[in-house]
Amino acid sequence: MSKSRYGELLEPVPDWGPAEAPILPGSPSTPDFPPRTRIAYGLVGLLLGVTGALGSSLMSVNLLFVQGALGLTPTEAAWIGAAYVMGGVSMNLLLIKYRQQFGLDSFLAVFLGLFAFAAVAQAFIGDPHGVFAVRLLSGVAGAAMTTFSVFYLLQAFDAKRRLVSLVIGIGLPQLGFPLARVLSPGLLDIGDWTQLYWLEAGLALACVACVVSLPLPRGVRTRVFERGDLLSFSLLTLGFGVLTAVIAQGRLQWWLEAPWIGGALAASIGLLVVAAVIEHQREHPLVDTRWVLTPAFLRFSVSVLLVRVLLAEQTFGVPGLLQVTGVGPDQLRMLHLVILAAAVAGIVVGALLIALSPKFILLLELAAPALIAVAALMDAGSSLLSNPQSFYVSQAIIGFAGPMFMAAAFMLGFLMLFQRGTGALITFVVAFSVTQMLGGLLGPALLGTFQTLRASHHGAYLAEQIAVSDPQTAATVHALSLAQSAAIVDPALQQAAGVTNVAQQAAQQANILAFNDVFLAIGVVALIHLIVSIPAVLAIGAKLKTAAIPGATPAEAAE
Repeated sequence: MSKSRYGELLEPVPDWGPAEAPILPGSPSTPDFPPRTRIAYGLVGLLLGVTGALGSSLMSVNLLFVQGALGLTPTEAAWIGAAYVMGGVSMNLLLIKYRQQFGLDSFLAVFLGLFAFAAVAQAFIGDPHGVFAVRLLSGVAGAAMTTFSVFYLLQAFDAKRRLVSLVIGIGLPQLGFPLARVLSPGLLDIGDWTQLYWLEAGLALACVACVVSLPLPRGVRTRVFERGDLLSFSLLTLGFGVLTAVIAQGRLQWWLEAPWIGGALAASIGLLVVAAVIEHQREHPLVDTRWVLTPAFLRFSVSVLLVRVLLAEQTFGVPGLLQVTGVGPDQLRMLHLVILAAAVAGIVVGALLIALSPKFILLLELAAPALIAVAALMDAGSSLLSNPQSFYVSQAIIGFAGPMFMAAAFMLGFLMLFQRGTGALITFVVAFSVTQMLGGLLGPALLGTFQTLRASHHGAYLAEQIAVSDPQTAATVHALSLAQSAAIVDPALQQAAGVTNVAQQAAQQANILAFNDVFLAIGVVALIHLIVSIPAVLAIGAKLKTAAIPGATPAEAAE
C-alpha cells in the first residue's frame, strides 16, 4: 500500500448527527436509543465483561487442579498458566487496526467466535500440549473482550455520562479473580476440572447469541494496515512472549539457577529494542516511541504496573498465607465473596463520582494507593491464628481500591493521549494492556521470590534458636513425641517424629513471618508511590482547569 492511501475511507460515511458520529474509525456510532434498548446494550456489555474476566481467571485460580488432572509438574503447569498472557499481551497492536480497516462486524465475528471456540475446546482437550495451544488462542481472542464490553456499555449511556461506561468496562476485569474463587469450589464438587470450562463455554456462547441479536451500530472504516506492521508486530510479539515466559518460570526454576532464563531475558530485550528502532523510523508506527520515552508516559506506565503488582497481595499474599495455616479453598469462599462485593462497590462508587465530575479522577488516583497501603499494613501482623475472617476488612479495602485505580489511571492516560493526538491510540492501549497482563504475572513472581528469600532467612534464624538441649525445646519435642505414641511404639522413632514436628512448625512459622514481610513491603511501596504521585497528579489537575475532558472519547480507546 502506498503511504498516500493511509487513512483513506473504505466506505461512504452516513449522515450522522453531532452526538452520533464515532470519534475514531473502527469505533461504533452512538445513536439516541430508547431506554429499553440502552438497558439491553448495558446488560450485554456486563455479560461480555464478566465473561472476559472469567476467561483469564478460571485457569490461574485452579491451576493446581489442572496440574493434578493432567499429571504435570509445577513448572509444566506454569507454561499453561502463562499461555493466556502470551497470546493476549501484544494483540492490541493489531486489534485497533483490524477493527478500523475491516469494521466492527468482522471484528466481533472473528474474535468473539475465536473466544467461544477456544472456550468450548477447553472442555474437550485433555492433552497438555492441546491445553496450552487452546489457552494461547483464548488469550489472542480474549484481548478483545474488554473492547466488546466497553463498546456495548457505551451505548447504554447518553453523551453526558459516557465516562461511566469506561469506569464500568475497565473495572469489570477486576472481578475475575474473586468471582472465579467463589464459583470454582462448587463446580469442582460436581465434576472434574472441565466443569470450569463448561461454564466459560456457556457464557461465551451466550455472548455470541447476544451480540448476534443486538449488534453494535456501524462505524467508519479506513485503510490503516501497512507492510511494515507485520515485521514490527512479529518482533514485539516474540519479545513480549519470551518476557512472559521468563516471568512465569523465573520463580519456579529460580532466576539465577536456570541458564536459559538469562539468555531468554536478553533475547526479549533485544527483540523489543530492535522493534523500537524500526518503529522509530516509520511514518505511521504501531508504537509511538517518541511519546513512550517522555517522562509523563513513563510515569504513567510505571504507576499502573506498580499498582498491578501491589494488588497481587489479594491473589498471592493472603491466599498463600492462609494456605500455610491449613485453610482450604472451600473455607475461602466467604472471603472472596466479601472481595467481590467490595470490588463491585468500587466500580459503582467510581462511576458515581465520575458522573458527578470527571475531576474526581484525581481523587481516585490518589485514594487507591493510600487504601492499598492501609490494608497491607493491617495484614502485616498476621499469625498462625489468623483465619479468613481476619482479612475481611483489609481485603475488602483492596478489592474496593483496585477497580477505582485502574479506571482512573486509564482516564488520566487517555487525557495524555488526547493531548498527544489520536494517532498514538495504539501506543496508549498497548502500554495499558501490557502493564495489566504482565503485571498480573509479575506480581506473584516478585512477591513470591521475596517471600521465599524471607522464609529462608526466618527459617535459618529459628533453626539457630531451636536446640534439643534447650529445656523448652526438649519439652515441646517430648510432648509431640507422646502424641505419636498411639501410632509409634519405638521411643527412638517417637523422639524422631517429635523433632520432625518441631521442624515443621518452625518452617510454618518462618513462612508466616515471610508473608508478613511481604505485606509490610507492599504497604511501604504503596505509601512511597502515593507520595511520589501527588506532585504529578496535582500538575494534571492544574491542566484540567484549562483543558476540557471529552465526554465520550475515552471509551473509544478501551481495547
